[in-house]
This record gives sequence, structure tokens and C-alpha cells, in this order.
Amino acid sequence: MVLTDVITVVSLLSLGGIIGLAGFRRLFRLDHLRWEYIRQNACRWHRWQTLEEGTSLVCALCGKRSRRLNPAPDSPPEVM
Repeated sequence: MVLTDVITVVSLLSLGGIIGLAGFRRLFRLDHLRWEYIRQNACRWHRWQTLEEGTSLVCALCGKRSRRLNPAPDSPPEVM
């Protein structure tokens, strides 16, 4: 009886730790995205540079990405 109680308590603590860790990771990710959004909106004069693939532009000052310029060379043609 004591062994099943110990196993149950350890299992619940482990599950609570996993759920808590996942929650903290989500909060840290959302906070990072919020600060990135604030930093990109504070950039008044974007200095656009093309990426190596030539598919989109990225600001050298804040890291903001623009829309895709050209489709990737290995992508299949779009069907209209």
C-alpha cells in the first residue's frame, strides 16, 4: 500500500514538473517574440539585404524579414 502511494506521488510530481516546465518554456518564447516585435517596430530605417538563397529580404539592423521575393529554386511550380 505504501509503495503504490509513493509511486503515485512521484508520478504526479513528475507530471507536474513536466507541465510546469512546458509552461515556463512557452512564457519565455512568448516574451522573446514580444521583445523581438518591439525591437523590429522601433527600427525606423530598415537596411534591407537579400538572404543567401535570394528568396527574401532581411533588415541588417533589426532582423525583420520581408515577404518572399522569388520561389525557392527546388520548389514545385504552383498550380493555378
